[in-house]
Amino acid sequence: MKLRIDAAALGGLLLAVSGSAAAAECLPAPSTLVTPGVLTVGTSLTGVPMGFVEDNAPAGFEPELMTAIAEQMCLEPEFVDLTFQGLFPGLVAKRFDVVAARVGITPQREETFDFVPVFKGGLRLVAAAGSELRFENEQEVCGHPTAVTAGSTQMVALEQVQSECAADQPMEIRVFSNQIEALNEVAKGSVEAAFVDWPIAANVIQLRPDDFAEASPVLSGRGPDTPRNRNGIVVRQGEEEMFDAISSAFDAVLESGAYDEMLEKWNLGDGDIRVTND
Repeated sequence: MKLRIDAAALGGLLLAVSGSAAAAECLPAPSTLVTPGVLTVGTSLTGVPMGFVEDNAPAGFEPELMTAIAEQMCLEPEFVDLTFQGLFPGLVAKRFDVVAARVGITPQREETFDFVPVFKGGLRLVAAAGSELRFENEQEVCGHPTAVTAGSTQMVALEQVQSECAADQPMEIRVFSNQIEALNEVAKGSVEAAFVDWPIAANVIQLRPDDFAEASPVLSGRGPDTPRNRNGIVVRQGEEEMFDAISSAFDAVLESGAYDEMLEKWNLGDGDIRVTND
């Protein structure tokens, strides 16, 4: 589903960004856009606060960030909303210019795609309120049915340690199309935990404390004592013009202060890409 974003509907933040972009000279836009004058973004609008649909329009941190990036190049943003597992084939098929959907930057993905890092990710296990379940790492999920999103970093993280589980405590991974579905399985009691992105975990625990509880620290998904993963805007590998244009536009958004305002608005300060001490 294609969705156009209305900058005015996002309030003063993006109006200010739009005004400053219009007042300044536009940064160079790529010549290979799917639609001239439009930055077409593949996304999966399933998780508050990062990206969701509100009043039939994209909302959240990522739509706001991609709108600001587009406006630095004087482009109109358009969002193609798909399931997560459909995003990479869609990018390869050139259905859109880039992907922005809480995509973790992993060595496996870097073999096929290029990334502009924009956010510090991390994963968190969520359990039912009152369950008292607590996991310090992925290995401790053994013996506990756990929901994940198909093709996600969380799924890969559990699969990497699945073989380490004792025979009488196998790791039962149940796969769903998005993170909200995975969390709802916890609320229904069909699984004991869901492994999701930390911003989604923080938001759902805050909104539904009678249903959910934090069940782990923020995990990297790559084992103990490793840095948290970074999330990035995904670009087709080798498309240097697109990569350079998105990178330059993101740097301009950082310099303008709009990035800091978005982090504050959505209570996502722990995701600041510039922080390197964890």
